[in-house]
Amino acid sequence: MNWHNRKNTSDGLSAIFLQHYDPKSRFAEAYRTLRTNIHYSFMEKGFRSILISSSGQGEGKTSTVANLGFTMSQVGKNVLMIDADLRKPRLHHLAAMPDAAPSDRVTGGLTGLLAGSFGTEIRKGLLSDLKIRDILRLLSFQKKTGWLQLENGNEKIALCFLQGELVDLNWFTRPEENRLATVLVRNALITEEQAKSALLIQKDTDQKLAYILISMGLVSQEKLVGPLTIHMMEGLRIALQFQSGSYVFDEMSEVDFDRASFDPVDFRQLKKQLTIGDEDVPFLQAQINAAIVKTQTENLFLLPAGNLPPNPTELLSSASMSFLLGYLKKRFDILIVDTPPILPASDALMLAPQTDGVVMIVKPGTVNRNMIKKAIEQLRVTHANLLGIVLNRVDTRREAYYKYYHKYYSQYYGERG
Repeated sequence: MNWHNRKNTSDGLSAIFLQHYDPKSRFAEAYRTLRTNIHYSFMEKGFRSILISSSGQGEGKTSTVANLGFTMSQVGKNVLMIDADLRKPRLHHLAAMPDAAPSDRVTGGLTGLLAGSFGTEIRKGLLSDLKIRDILRLLSFQKKTGWLQLENGNEKIALCFLQGELVDLNWFTRPEENRLATVLVRNALITEEQAKSALLIQKDTDQKLAYILISMGLVSQEKLVGPLTIHMMEGLRIALQFQSGSYVFDEMSEVDFDRASFDPVDFRQLKKQLTIGDEDVPFLQAQINAAIVKTQTENLFLLPAGNLPPNPTELLSSASMSFLLGYLKKRFDILIVDTPPILPASDALMLAPQTDGVVMIVKPGTVNRNMIKKAIEQLRVTHANLLGIVLNRVDTRREAYYKYYHKYYSQYYGERG
């Protein structure tokens, strides 16, 4: 981004952006050193995301995010800065250029995604407009309970959800040779007469066939797990292959939800197996891409905070935020996340375990040692990977080594004293 053409913001953030400074300056060298130290902190294990925070306010975490992002982008890395400080966001000042085109200005940002796009209501529509994996994700984010009816030509499948989790499936148009009773007879687990008796009871009571077979003592629960899992996997695989057709979601109250007493299928694992490496969510991807601001600094991008929400901790600790971070890690080389200070709010503590490392910024004279110690202890409770502490705005002229330091770098860069 051409930061020289920017007007200074009221908080002075643009004035301390690294591109204003000579790349041979000690200020620029300090961030290159930080970049190198972070790189060597991981050594053989690469990192894709880093969280920057502080114990209290005014210690320089946001300027560190901006300058570290700039420094990393200079070595060819695609870097995304995420403003997850949903209480006092400042990174958006870097993108809100007065001469920017309207499409470049800050719009929905992070809160627009989490509280808006990811909350898109699912009622009915065409699968050509909203893909099945988009629908599954949105129902999961919103913790919906009900039945999702899918139709594609002659195929009709219903998926049942409880608080956003897939818990049952009914493939109405399943071929006769693949129906559960037929499979059990073919594998000699029950006889044809036993299958007919159980199917008659199912017709009268609308109970699950597996439950009926166990209640009649015709087959054990252990022997049903394998065939029933394969049975459900076949139906889910067909549903995930729907590229066209229609959908209708019939929401219901959890009070009215009647969960089967026999439920041996792990649908969460089943869904994970069938969707691993194939997360085709074009609607969500388009929403995410639209929220990201491309700066005029090559390789440097920004996801601004957006409007301040009433519930920042709830948003940042949500399943939708976890999904967003996972998606962005695949798209960008490095994510740098700016969060509120640790002691006033728990937002950073919610996000820290989801990143590869945490860097604490400390400005000498701003907070006392006890506050810093308390912030570190809280990070350790979350099992976050604390990389270290960065001292910000240290007056090196007061240090004994200042003359040597200045002489060394002057000679190295050819500066005149």
